[in-house]
Amino acid sequence: MGVPELRNELHDFINQADERFLKMVYAMSREYKNPVIVGYNADGSPMSQQALKNRVKAASKRVKSGDFLTQEEVESEVKNW
Repeated sequence: MGVPELRNELHDFINQADERFLKMVYAMSREYKNPVIVGYNADGSPMSQQALKNRVKAASKRVKSGDFLTQEEVESEVKNW
């Protein structure tokens, strides 16, 4: 069954559905449409799963290139706060 046939059949289901089915389809559709929130940024804005993956990749590249602080360096900086 192709996409046009699936759409037509889903429209038929929706047109004949009871309230419970419609609420389930609606909730599932909203979750599919909106990116999954896996955390929050420092400013409080939500972070999607893709944004988190991008941050992890960028951090991994920084570490591999030697762009990081050692534990001792961090502890030294904290003393100056």
